[in-house]
Amino acid sequence: MRLVNAIHLSGWERRHAYSSEEALEHVRQALEDRQPLEGLDELRGGLLINLDNEVLGSIEQGQWWLIKPEADFADWVMPSRTFDQEVMNLMNNPPPQPSRSPRLFRLVDSVTAQPLQLQPYIATIDGEAIQRTTDGEGIAHLFTPAAVRQISMQVIGP
Repeated sequence: MRLVNAIHLSGWERRHAYSSEEALEHVRQALEDRQPLEGLDELRGGLLINLDNEVLGSIEQGQWWLIKPEADFADWVMPSRTFDQEVMNLMNNPPPQPSRSPRLFRLVDSVTAQPLQLQPYIATIDGEAIQRTTDGEGIAHLFTPAAVRQISMQVIGP
């Protein structure tokens, strides 16, 4: 709930306002319980004498209106069809996805036979070059289509 000056009241808020009797009861209860009420500080700021009776008088005279919480909810329009039938068919019967086979290669130093850990390399797969780095065990992980014909690898650096 919130208090709005009648000067700034929109048509939407006017349709979602409490009657003056209901508004008086809600505001009176909020004042007694010392509950926060949005717009109350603005109302009090415009009063000559900042008393609860003056606050209630402004509401009773129609200078301030108490707006229901649902006024802050938008006028949501739901689409007539939530899901398109074509999309539902694709979800229930997805098209086949291309498969990729994992290819693992351990890169080792040619002299010491130690794994080349975190070593940058260039892998060329059927003519397409990509730069990667081996993992902590010196393994190069490549995911390639099953029909790949040629893979070459070149270590970068020392």
